Amino acid sequence: MAGEYERRDDATGRLAPDEPPELVAEIRTVEGIEAQRLAAEQARVLWEVTQWQARNKSAHGLDDAA
Repeated sequence: MAGEYERRDDATGRLAPDEPPELVAEIRTVEGIEAQRLAAEQARVLWEVTQWQARNKSAHGLDDAA
């Protein structure tokens, strides 16, 4: 499969299979004024990330921004 061996083992220098990332998520439901504040904060953060990506993109658009 393409992309299956993308990482090099630090000890051997050989290509090693990528491992799936782990994810831990906490979901909390809010309502009322707290929900409005959370929605505004999420919108602000997403806007900042979008702006950062636009400022830091590569000249040809193929490189990762980070």
